[in-house]
Amino acid sequence: MSNIAKALKGEISRISRKEAKSAVDPIAKSNTTLKKTVKELKARITALEKENKRLLAGVKQEKTETPPTPSEETKKARITSTAIRSLRSRLGLSQADFGKLAGVTTGAVYLWENKEGPLNLREKTKAALLSIKGMGARDAKEKLPEGEPKKGRKKASSAKIKKAR
Repeated sequence: MSNIAKALKGEISRISRKEAKSAVDPIAKSNTTLKKTVKELKARITALEKENKRLLAGVKQEKTETPPTPSEETKKARITSTAIRSLRSRLGLSQADFGKLAGVTTGAVYLWENKEGPLNLREKTKAALLSIKGMGARDAKEKLPEGEPKKGRKKASSAKIKKAR
């Protein structure tokens, strides 16, 4: 009887191993694909980190370069709202055109013109305003960026008017 028990026990363990393997096999396959994906992602992260370090080194080099020191003239310049207003009217420019020339927005020009007392401006902006101060109306209009369409209505050509009639 013991031989039958041993054979039965062996058969039961063989069938149970087979069932366990068939249940675990799909999980093992997905596990290996996930491990491959993780390996690829780690390699990608490493490459991106190297690229990031390279770019940061380039940015640090640019930052370590000495920034242009503002001249004494720009440091001592005292610019007020009335000076901005009179300069803009002397050049015959709109606030938008004056802003483009100075490298600022139209809103900034509006705020400058309506503020009381001296203006607290960045050195770059002060330098731009001082360079504009030395220009004439013709020079200022020549320096404005070209190619921007004018806003407003277009006049119809005489041919279009005749066609409409």
